[in-house]
Amino acid sequence: MNIRIVAGLFVLALSTTAGCGDDGGESGNGGSGGAGGIGVTGSGTGGSGATSTGSNGGAEPTGTGGAEPTGTGGAEPTGTGGAEPTGTGGAEPTGTGGAEPTGTGGAEPTGGTGGAEPTGTGGAEPTGTGGAEPTGGTGGTGGTGGASSHVYGAACTSDATCPEDYCITELDWGWPSGSCAGLCDPAVGDCSDGGVCVDFGEGLGLCVFACSRSGECRDGYTCSDVVGGITACVPACTENAQCPALGMCDTLDGRCVLGETECTDGVDNEGDDLVDCEDDDCDSTCGPLIDAACADAAPVATTSVEGDTSRGTGLFAGSCGGSGPEQVHLFTPPAGQSGTLLVVLHSDGDHSLYARTACADSFSELDCQDKRAPTGSGPEEEEIEIVVRRGQTVPIFVDAYAQDYAGPYTLDFLFSPTLCGDGTIDPPEECDDGNTTSGDGCSAECTLELDAVCGDALVAVLGDNEGDTTTGTSLFEGSCLGYLRPEKIHTFTPPSDGTLLLRLSSDTDLGMYVRTSCVDDDSQIECMDNVGDDSEEVLEIDVDGGVPLFIFVDTYHVTDAGPYTLNLAFTPAR
Repeated sequence: MNIRIVAGLFVLALSTTAGCGDDGGESGNGGSGGAGGIGVTGSGTGGSGATSTGSNGGAEPTGTGGAEPTGTGGAEPTGTGGAEPTGTGGAEPTGTGGAEPTGTGGAEPTGGTGGAEPTGTGGAEPTGTGGAEPTGGTGGTGGTGGASSHVYGAACTSDATCPEDYCITELDWGWPSGSCAGLCDPAVGDCSDGGVCVDFGEGLGLCVFACSRSGECRDGYTCSDVVGGITACVPACTENAQCPALGMCDTLDGRCVLGETECTDGVDNEGDDLVDCEDDDCDSTCGPLIDAACADAAPVATTSVEGDTSRGTGLFAGSCGGSGPEQVHLFTPPAGQSGTLLVVLHSDGDHSLYARTACADSFSELDCQDKRAPTGSGPEEEEIEIVVRRGQTVPIFVDAYAQDYAGPYTLDFLFSPTLCGDGTIDPPEECDDGNTTSGDGCSAECTLELDAVCGDALVAVLGDNEGDTTTGTSLFEGSCLGYLRPEKIHTFTPPSDGTLLLRLSSDTDLGMYVRTSCVDDDSQIECMDNVGDDSEEVLEIDVDGGVPLFIFVDTYHVTDAGPYTLNLAFTPAR
């Protein structure tokens, strides 16, 4: 950062050479003032060592005061004031008394509208009505400002509003309320006093407001390192009110962004195809509204329900559409039953139909349909089919495509319960072993009991192990075979580190896989299933001593279930 001080020095020099007045002043009572000179009139009566040339006093004047005058004041005067005077004045007075007074002002005042060392109604060692080294009634070494005329960091909306002719606008750059800057060369850093040159990319260098602490920055900014340890005020917005042009503060980035600022107007404010509560920008506003709408949703009590989306809320949307108002219905299956639910929508308007497992969670969507728009020849129909577990309550949404499409509709509900224990795995059953007895791998509710099955795994020995997948479970799956096919499980614990050789022989198409955890699919070590029937499967794996292994013999096709021989051979590590 280059700090230019030449301009300040030039103004100071101009100030010290501009103190010669037009008139010498008449003799008399001193600083009662006249119309001439550059100094401002006051009530002083002269003084010693002053060089101002106001109408009623000047450098060593001969009026009512001056160097060794004989009037009423001056340096060593015999009148009413002056250095060592014999009149009514004190030591070196310039007015009606006081050491080095300044007429009606104080020491080095800023009389008039002046700045540093001004020349208003008084100054240090003034004579007459002028200030110290004055240059006029409204003058000063810095004009009407301070040491620099640059206004880096001031709020702005366009280049025309900035003294340095560049505005880092909120609309283009995201800087809260804009920030005045100046053009510079990042390689040189040629900013004036109070600025630091920052490379904004693509050859653009800008002088931004330099700082040493955040308290020097405007609201919405913080003092931060920008280049080579040099700090400047950079965006750090914390609330939307700091972003009047774009409307939203990105608190993670500290900049202003275009956001969904109106969350209930039915308009996509930022053009990202997300309207109101569909947009994450509206989470804080819409969250309480969504929770209230979910709490007010009506339970489904009959197989047919009528509704009207024009009287609904505009808070939800499905993955297939629905930016208009919607109605929410809650379906719970009959007590103790699980099964499949078919929902059919009839409407003369354009609606979407979707279901979730959790009302307020859009990521829990089960299904969404909006395929058929009304043609005028008949009502629109949409349908979804979902699996519902016993005791589960599922929110069903009827949502208008847009506000203009909202209107009345009818929903039909058809629930088909699943019978556990019939030997057929129907959704949402995880298993169905033909009974309702728990503890056999498939519970009375047709859920898997994997731990119980794994606990019954056959202990394998070195040599041949006989088995038959026909009598196995259909609960596990290897990466290369076995989905919903019967399997048998063996367990073997190697006596030491070494190599385990597995050979599987059968007359049908069987395969095998090995895990270190019976119930964890991700613990699989190897999976082998050669193509074709009557083939031998071989696996050779390195094992750790004392770590149990689970060996699954699984079936490729249901019709391939049958007997097999599993041979184990172990070679200890050397």
